[in-house]
Amino acid sequence: MEQKNNAVLPVVDHAVKRHIPVGAICNAVNFMAENKYLDKIKHSGNTLDFMKSQAPHYNGEQNFIEKQAVCDSNIITANGSAALEFAKEILLLLKAKSENTVLDWYKLHKSGYYHE
Repeated sequence: MEQKNNAVLPVVDHAVKRHIPVGAICNAVNFMAENKYLDKIKHSGNTLDFMKSQAPHYNGEQNFIEKQAVCDSNIITANGSAALEFAKEILLLLKAKSENTVLDWYKLHKSGYYHE
């Protein structure tokens, strides 16, 4: 939030322009918003109000989705409490396993063996 990570902008820009997957969770989403990467794609984040307060140059409000994690245009965004959903979206985007296998893995880790 203090823009101490701006040195990574050329890397992010390179990846986004070449459709290389990029993932952002928690305040990294605000970084992406502030730098205009989310203005035209569906995305998530901590909350819309928080994002707008932390990213004054953000103009993607119409594409914000209140969901734990969202993948659009090879960019995965997630709020800070969505580590599992973030991982699921990464695995799906990278096609690390079949979609069914990834979703089974997600359900196991989300619900556990015992359903109460």
